[in-house]
Amino acid sequence: MSRGVAAGRLPRGLWLAVPVFALLAGCSDSRREADGEMRMAQAPAPAPFVSAAREGSAAKLAYRHDLTVGLAPERVAPHFAAARDRCLNESATCTLLNSSIRDGSGTRPPQAQVQVRLPHAAVAPYVAFVTAPLPGEAAGDVALIEQATRAEDLTASIADTGRRLAQLNDYRARLTALAEKPDNRAEDLIKIAGELAQVQSQIEEAEGTRRTLDQRVDTEIVTVNFRASQARAGAFAPVQEVWTRAGPILGESAATALRFTVASLPWLPIVLFAALLLRLVWRIRRKRAHPARVPLEP
Repeated sequence: MSRGVAAGRLPRGLWLAVPVFALLAGCSDSRREADGEMRMAQAPAPAPFVSAAREGSAAKLAYRHDLTVGLAPERVAPHFAAARDRCLNESATCTLLNSSIRDGSGTRPPQAQVQVRLPHAAVAPYVAFVTAPLPGEAAGDVALIEQATRAEDLTASIADTGRRLAQLNDYRARLTALAEKPDNRAEDLIKIAGELAQVQSQIEEAEGTRRTLDQRVDTEIVTVNFRASQARAGAFAPVQEVWTRAGPILGESAATALRFTVASLPWLPIVLFAALLLRLVWRIRRKRAHPARVPLEP
C-alpha cells in the first residue's frame, strides 16, 4: 500500500479508542451534573423569611418577594394546589394574581408557580405555609432553595400624583365658580362645560393612578416557584432521581437516535457516491504508481 493511503487511515487501536473516549466524556458530564445536584441538595437553606415592610415608614415602598421551593417530582402538584387553594379560601385578604403548573414530560421536571397579593400582616404566615411540609411529609421533603425581596420606591410618584390631583381639583372649583356667574353668555357656558368635562376626566384618571399606587404600598406580591429538585439528602439521592426518570430518559435517547437516523437518510446517496469516487481515484493512483510490466520477447 502506498504511503498516501496509509496516511489516510487511522490505526486500529485508535479506532477502538474513539468509543471509549466518548463513553468517558459522557460519564464525566453525568458525574458533573450529579455532583451539581448533590451540592444544591446539601446546600444550607436560606434564612427564615422576614417581611421587610414597616408600618409608619416615611418611604412609600412596594415590596415583591420571590421564593423557590424544591420538592420531589411527585409532590409539586399537591403543594401547588395547597398554595392556590389557601389564597382562594382567604379571598378577603388574598388576591390570586397568577397560577400555572407544567407537568413533567420527557426529561423536563414538573414545575409550578403561584403569585398572590397580600397585606403586610398576612405575608409571613402565607410564606410559612407554602414552605412547610404537608401532612404525611417529613421536614426534609421541602427545601427553600432561594428567596429574594425587591422594593420599589413610590414616594415621588405618590407625591406627584397628589400634587396633580390638588391642582386639578382647584381648577375644577374655579371653573365651577365661573360657571355660576349670572352674566355668562351661552357660548361661555358651553366652553366652561367642555373644560369641566376634560378636567373631571383627568381627575378620575389621577385618582385611579393614586389608588393603584396606594394598593402597591399597602400590599405585597409574593411569587412562589415550585420545582423538582434533590429535596432529599443522601449519597444515593441522584441514583434514585435517575431511576425514577429511567423511562423518560430511555424514550428521549431512543427518539434522539431515531431522529439522527431519519435525518441521515437523505445523505446516504451522496456518501455512497463520494465513497465510490474516492475508491476510483485511489485505484487510478495505484495503477499509476505500479504500472503493469510488459513481458520481454525472447
